[in-house]
Amino acid sequence: MRQYALPVALAALLALAGLAAVTLLRPAAPLTLAEESRALAAELRCPDCQALSVAESHTAAARAIRDEIDLLLAAGESPDAVRRHFTDSYGEWILLSPTAPIAWWMPVVALLIGVVGLMAWLLRGRRRAAEAGTSDASANVGDELQQDELRQRVRDELERLDA
Repeated sequence: MRQYALPVALAALLALAGLAAVTLLRPAAPLTLAEESRALAAELRCPDCQALSVAESHTAAARAIRDEIDLLLAAGESPDAVRRHFTDSYGEWILLSPTAPIAWWMPVVALLIGVVGLMAWLLRGRRRAAEAGTSDASANVGDELQQDELRQRVRDELERLDA
């Protein structure tokens, strides 16, 4: 039974990869004007509330931007041209998802720096423990000599008191 585990797992992985390829490569149905307008509104930040998209916000500014998106799309502008229109007017800030690739890589880089820092800290701690272990061995010899001397002094004093 175990001999079939690897081929079955590989076949399942291959089937999953095929399903993903078919799903990703299948041509999408063209969006209607309303769907395209809604999708663009979901990508733009509301100038008033800033934490919501234009599609989610109920402010007057968001309503005006939604109307402007509708007008631009009805005039035959492409979605990229509409995005460019708003970034020209408001700057990159208006887009909810950053366009600069560095913004997408920053969390990964921060995570890697954290992992490297943790590893360095752990290795330094092990090195210190190893060094302390070797110095403890020599310190233990010195401590034993001091304890022997102390015991001998206590014995000598006890003998003097008994005499």
